Amino acid sequence: MISHAVLTPCLPYDDPDAALRWLERAFGLVHAGPGDGPALVTAGGIRVAVEARRPGTPHVAVRLLVTTDDVDEPHRRAVAAGAPVVDGPDDAGTFTVADPGGHLWTFTRPAGPPAPDVAPPTDDAPPAPAGALPAVLDGDASPQERLGRLTDLAAPFAVRVAATLRLADLIESGVRGLDALAGRAGADPDALGRLLRYLAHRGLFTEPAPDEFALTETGRLLRESGPAGQRSFLDLEELGARMDLAYIGLLHAVRTGEPGYAAVHDRSLWADLDAVPHYRRFFDNLMMSQNHLTAPQVAALYDWSGVGRVVDVGGGSGALLAELLRTHGHLRGTLVDRPDPAGTTARRLADQGLAERAEVVPGDFFAPLPTGGDVYVVARAITDWNDRDATAILRRCAEATGDGGRVLIVEVLPTEPHVPHLSPFDLQMLAVVGGRERTLADFEALVAAAGLAVTRVLHGRGGLALIECAAVAGPAADPVTDAGSAAADGTGAAPTLTPAG
Repeated sequence: MISHAVLTPCLPYDDPDAALRWLERAFGLVHAGPGDGPALVTAGGIRVAVEARRPGTPHVAVRLLVTTDDVDEPHRRAVAAGAPVVDGPDDAGTFTVADPGGHLWTFTRPAGPPAPDVAPPTDDAPPAPAGALPAVLDGDASPQERLGRLTDLAAPFAVRVAATLRLADLIESGVRGLDALAGRAGADPDALGRLLRYLAHRGLFTEPAPDEFALTETGRLLRESGPAGQRSFLDLEELGARMDLAYIGLLHAVRTGEPGYAAVHDRSLWADLDAVPHYRRFFDNLMMSQNHLTAPQVAALYDWSGVGRVVDVGGGSGALLAELLRTHGHLRGTLVDRPDPAGTTARRLADQGLAERAEVVPGDFFAPLPTGGDVYVVARAITDWNDRDATAILRRCAEATGDGGRVLIVEVLPTEPHVPHLSPFDLQMLAVVGGRERTLADFEALVAAAGLAVTRVLHGRGGLALIECAAVAGPAADPVTDAGSAAADGTGAAPTLTPAG
């Protein structure tokens, strides 16, 4: 069908499995089979990798240009599959459709015969050189157009307004007329119509009849029943929006190395969580949604058979500790977190029937921690802090564990296409909490500075890593890497913010 593509991008989706089915139905792209890393779909000379998008990260629509001798066939398939055609076809047959991730695919015929010494890429094309960064395909956009897309604020806020007004749920329930939508959403009809038509051109809605609107597959992601936390995180009246607006403080963060959140909102994220119960509930729900993916892997990958007591340092909602205790009936646990979340977590663990095996200790992981634990777990918290503070946290763990215990760092290591600086996550950490993404080598340096040594690393799915450490007693041993299941399932694409201990 497709003669060639300019390059092979990796596209993020909220539901990769649904996206794979859609790409096959609409464009004839076929899953190339199981393997490590992002799923690969191919057809003719085009190769596209599909990966889960990290919940909570800003949605960025990739624009792709596919050059093919037969534009009519992909147009026929796209229309038959119900793909939202957002532009064209024009006199040359060029057209653009939006896929379930909001990515825009422009199909066009070649301007002239291909250069004779350049062969179209094939499924057997050699991999990019080591260290090469994948580029984002942006068609034939001019530098001014690229800059305009990079600086566009209309689309991100328009999507968030649609999420806040719950337009997707209203349309799904049968409220499709503009006046009825405006009445139910409490909006001005003219202004709402302008918003809906702007988003229709970007693949979230369609307007099948004048002043009547319907959802695309991308628009359905904004329903309350869509991917966990998606709509609420985009809601301008929820905590997620306050976290996103911390980007306004990015200049402050770059100048000082300190979080931008407090510069924008007059107090840190952690102080916000303590001050506003609604924010705390939102944050706990967000963390629990992430632990549904992380906690089972931690329970399965690590050998807990010889562990009597586990201490969850900065355990927040208690979802990880609860999973460990349910899975391993011999374990007893201690959770350490700040007084406000500690009280809520104690009640939650009691409601799950775990009170006799779990204690919750109000504390601060910058202060001395309870002693007597066999394993001190710091799960997805180190990323939230700069190197100075992260080292201090690990040093407190080292002090508490003594000579015979272990410290277990649970984090998601950067994986393609979310390596630092290719996704917004590293800057998001800087702006919101002053943290950063780190490689395994970065964690090893932190561990050494805290008086620990890495003894082994267990790898889970989607970049999840369990980094086991012990107190240094002589020269540090080389870390041993044990491979767990490395099948990509998107668990590693999720950005998390874990409250301070």
